[in-house]
Parts: sequence; structure tokens; C-alpha cells
Amino acid sequence: MTGKITYLDGLRGIAAVNVMIMHFFVILAPAMVYGSELPSHFGSFDLLFSSTPLGLIGAGNFSVCIFFVLSGYVLTQKYFKTKDNGVIISSAVRRYLRLFVPVFAAVILSYLLASAGLYRYFFETMEVSAGSNYRNYWAFTPDILDAVKQAGWNSFFLGGDIYYNPVLWTMTIEFYGSMLVFTMALLFGSLRNRWTFYLAAVVLFLNYYYLAFVIGMVLADAFNGKTPIFKTNNKIILSIILISGMFLGSYPISPLTSDSLYAFLNNGFFETPEAAYHILGAGMIMYVLLNSRGLQSVFSFPVPVFLGKISYSLYLVHFLVASSFTCALFLTLYPILSYGTAFFISCFLSLFLIFPLSYLFYKYVDTAGVELSKAFYNRLVNSRRPAGAGHLKQGYLSSSIFTIYNKIFK
Repeated sequence: MTGKITYLDGLRGIAAVNVMIMHFFVILAPAMVYGSELPSHFGSFDLLFSSTPLGLIGAGNFSVCIFFVLSGYVLTQKYFKTKDNGVIISSAVRRYLRLFVPVFAAVILSYLLASAGLYRYFFETMEVSAGSNYRNYWAFTPDILDAVKQAGWNSFFLGGDIYYNPVLWTMTIEFYGSMLVFTMALLFGSLRNRWTFYLAAVVLFLNYYYLAFVIGMVLADAFNGKTPIFKTNNKIILSIILISGMFLGSYPISPLTSDSLYAFLNNGFFETPEAAYHILGAGMIMYVLLNSRGLQSVFSFPVPVFLGKISYSLYLVHFLVASSFTCALFLTLYPILSYGTAFFISCFLSLFLIFPLSYLFYKYVDTAGVELSKAFYNRLVNSRRPAGAGHLKQGYLSSSIFTIYNKIFK
């Protein structure tokens, strides 16, 4: 793996932890995310989190936008280095299976937890924390066939509320966003006037999360071509962009007041400003990271890289643990400790379950998904091999890939 992949993994790992922190807030301290919309448990401290840049801690939606920008970049950067169409087609053919296997395992785990009645602790916690926006998260009757349908179909093709695991609302966007950048790279990636098409895509998806994938792909093109563009080592410029990106990333999802730091951004230009500003902020963070050797070194430290390695698994399992174990522990501690102490201890001790479980999930499930998707793709390619051929020449391989791609996506 190159150093570039290493530091991008580090960024992904930090973003995954930030999503986890947000969901701890969502369950036990909802006003930290939604401000005055929901009851406060920490007085003005809640509002400080939900209405200032301090909200970057637990800025889950911003972190999801970072995931999307990273996907747009990582999925296309090798293509822009090599201009090999086979790279894109291989990734496109494998994409669903690679994402599906861990999602399926996480949904089945949720089904087992629900069948065991462990989500009842979540409902009891809602009565204490008054997180009214989330009372219906686990209000369903476990059904194995329905779980399989949600894992294999709803999560990727229909979207909406995936009640076996609420974090799966991103999977539809992730899958279609991946297909979007694959298609754009194949159609426009080698054209001289491709930047015109990129601009058109930015305008078209301005109010959608798919904008993040387009930004990631544009950065991949800009930084991985024969003559990289938009690169700079000017620390003043990078610092301004970094601070601006973090400010946009901290744009609150709670209602804005007229005296808010962000009031000037609420100008009606975007249909969903919190999504748009988070995407733009994520793109700016990514741009600075690609230019800054200092930040690259920070995100290449062992801890962020490890978190990046388990990030997909961490993303899929943390809410299940928080809704069962964390809530059960909180309900045990709350009658004998202050609310804040019970909140902190419950979340902190949950990490000793979430991180090992995420690692095991990564080692035995996520890795299996990657290998299975590769085996599936190789089997498809080998099925196109001419009788008696000892090996596939590059020309025939490329032809086979295009045939597979056309059958599946055209």
C-alpha cells in the first residue's frame, strides 16, 4: 500500500470514530446534536456543542460526507494514474458484493439482538434521555426473511429507513455514488474537455450527497494525472482552506438562530444547507490533506491507520452495541450516579466492546467480503477465457471486462 492510501485510511478511521461519537450523543445527549429541539442534560454545554465549531466532535453527517469524498477519490485514483479502463470495470463489477457481505452480517447480528430482546434497553433509555427523534428506531418485529431483504436489496437499491441498522441509510448513496464515478471516469476520464462534464455534474448534484463523490473523483483526476493540477505547498493558503473546511463541516443540523455564527450561510442557496456545506467542507479537508505532508504524516500514525482498517466494520456495528450494551450499562449506572457520570462511563466502557468487535468483524467478515468479490470477478473473467488458452493476454482481458460491464450496467 502506498503512503497516500495509508493517510487516507487514517482520515477514514477518524471519521468513523466521529460517527460513533455522534450516535452516543444521539442516544444519551441528543441536545448536543439537535440543540434546543430536544431536552438538554448538560445546560449551556449542549448548546455549545450544537451551535459552535466545537460540534466538530460528533459531527457525524460531516464525517459521512468525508466517507463519500474518499470513495470518489479512492475508487478512481488508480484509473487516473493508468487510464486503464479495466481498473474501473473490475471495481464496478466487484462493488456490490464487496459492500454487501459486511452489511448482511451486520443486519443478521441486529436480527439476533432484536430477537433476544436486547433493544428494549434502547427504548428505556429514550424515556430517560428524551431522544424523541429516535424512539422508533428499533420498533419492529424481527423476521429473518425481512432482514435478508433489507440487507441485500433495500439497503443498496431502495434506501430510506433500514430499521435493522439505521446507519445503512448511507449504503444506497455509497453504491449509486460509486457507480456514478465509475461511469463518469469511463465516459469522460480521457477526454480533453472532461472538466466541462465535471462542472455539469457539480451543478446537477449540487443538492445531493452524490456531489461528494464527484468532488472526490475531480480531486483524483487533478492529483493523479501526468501533470497534476491544483497542487500547492503554500501553507497560508492551505491553512485558510483547512480552517474554512472545518468551519463548514461544523455547520449545525440543529435550527439556526439569528445570532448564530452560521446565520450568514443560511441564505437559501442550498435546499439542504447542512448537507451541502458538509460536502464542501469535506472536499476542502481532502484537498488540504492531499497537499500537506504534515497532515499526511499525522494521519499515517498507527492509531488512525488501524482505525481506518476497521472503519467499515466500526461503522456497521457500533450503533448495535450502543443501542444494547451501552444503554443497558447506562440504565444500571444512572440511578446511582449523576447523569453526566453515567453517560461518560457507559460510553467509555462501550469502547472496550466496540473496538474488539469491530476488529473481529473486519478480520472475519469484511476481509471475506473483499476476497469473495475478487473471486467472483475472477470467475467471471475466467469464464470468458478461450478454450485451450493458458493465460489471458491484456487485450483479451480488456475485451472480456468490457463485455461483462456492458451486460451488467448497460
